[in-house]
Amino acid sequence: MKIGIIGIGTIGKGVLELLKKEKKKIEKRIGESIEISWICDLKEDIDNIKEYNFTNNYKKVLEDDSIETIIELIGGNSVAFDIAKETLKSKKNLITANKHLLATRGKDIFKLAKDNKVKVFFEGAIAGGTPIVSSIYEGVFSGGIKRIRGILNGTSNYILSKMEEGYSYNEALTIAQEQGYAELDSTFDVKGIDTAHKISLLSYLIWDEFIDYNHILIQGIESLTEKDIEFAKSCEKRFKLIGEATKENNTIKIIVKPILIDKNDLLYNVKDAYNGIESYGNYLEKTFFYGKGAGALPTATAIIGDLYKIKNSNAWY
Repeated sequence: MKIGIIGIGTIGKGVLELLKKEKKKIEKRIGESIEISWICDLKEDIDNIKEYNFTNNYKKVLEDDSIETIIELIGGNSVAFDIAKETLKSKKNLITANKHLLATRGKDIFKLAKDNKVKVFFEGAIAGGTPIVSSIYEGVFSGGIKRIRGILNGTSNYILSKMEEGYSYNEALTIAQEQGYAELDSTFDVKGIDTAHKISLLSYLIWDEFIDYNHILIQGIESLTEKDIEFAKSCEKRFKLIGEATKENNTIKIIVKPILIDKNDLLYNVKDAYNGIESYGNYLEKTFFYGKGAGALPTATAIIGDLYKIKNSNAWY
């Protein structure tokens, strides 16, 4: 299996680390050897990549006819869309952790994949190392899900956990950045935009219908204060940033906002950079997913899993 990786930031480096440390196990699982034919990034001073072919021009990667799968990890929905579009048109499979791209341009991307008879996988786009996408698409989907809700952003959850320890919002954000759970620009995380991207993708997987991103009610955690956190404690509750999607009478409704969670709620004990997601079905009733939602290696683990699916599963569109 020959692959190209476009974007060597935190997640990209995590993918390279796993492919080095667990190469034999991964290849045994997939059933063939893996070769990284090209690495592409705008930076040219990246550590530990001298053994690979490197370029800062993604078109050079796509021009290599021997590559069958591109892993896109640059983020955003402008250049990333061009990369995705050209990848699929060149008959190459696409693995991405880019929820922004899929939530806003997914309809076009999935159509291109179908038209060109290639695959798109995106386990790493929604809940880091928590295999919610595979579980919903290949498992509990048959239970007729009618509602899904959860903590889908490890960064904001980590910040809220630190605020419960007595830190201010700004102090908690700084700690999250120092620990590698938050980018220097964490706007999408704290304003709920990242959660909205993820819950809209989950709703698409469940109900096969794209929701216009502009129609989602979004409220983040940036306005929460120490007084709010103390009030929640006095009520034996906690604030959690929740993304929720429901379908009633053929209408899908999606909201993202901080909600006071009761101590009897399973989401109450989801702390730090972890995600917790509940689905409610007509037949399975409640199903709960829990796992690390932020960090390089959890997301990289999901991406490696998508490499296996390239050979053994149908695409998610």
